[in-house]
Amino acid sequence: MDAAEPESELDRRIAAVRGESRSADGTITIETDPAGRITRLYVADYAMDDGPDRLAAVLVEQHRNAHTAAIDQAAQILGPATPGSSDV
Repeated sequence: MDAAEPESELDRRIAAVRGESRSADGTITIETDPAGRITRLYVADYAMDDGPDRLAAVLVEQHRNAHTAAIDQAAQILGPATPGSSDV
């Protein structure tokens, strides 16, 4: 078995988790996995209209939101099977 290959159904489910966030103005849509790696990114052609600092701030905010969503989804999948849980 390849080291990068998921080992169980749980591993496959976690590997498939993605969190997504879209800015209110539609300039940025970002998707991440539970580790925070960007798996998809959309940047509108007008994203620089408010300057690079604003674009950077929106990117960081949407990345944080997407990453949080991915972590929340992964936690739901893990549920009571999480180490240290009393519901085992």
